[in-house]
Amino acid sequence: MIFLVLFAVIVIIVIALNIYDNFNLQKIENYYLKKKCLNVTYSKGIYKGICQDLIVKIPNSFSPDLLNDRQILKISEINEVKKENLMIIINKDYKIPFAKKENLNKFYESIEEKIN
Repeated sequence: MIFLVLFAVIVIIVIALNIYDNFNLQKIENYYLKKKCLNVTYSKGIYKGICQDLIVKIPNSFSPDLLNDRQILKISEINEVKKENLMIIINKDYKIPFAKKENLNKFYESIEEKIN
């Protein structure tokens, strides 16, 4: 009987955390939709999107703070863009990691289009 109660408590906690996590993901998606961002991808714990005149990175966390945790780079400030080992490096210090080469190439092409 004790095992059933313990199991039920664990199941309730897992369900509650899953619902809370989905709410956080919805917050991040709404942010990107409001900013009219294109080519939003997720890999290595970070959401990355190309907005009208910005590149925005938001780390996925248990409680994301969309004002303080995001990293923003203005497209007008981009001088150099290169690909290295599943990573896009902009101006030698702004790094965007990817898990798949396809996503890296799409994101890189979108950046190149915005620059030119």
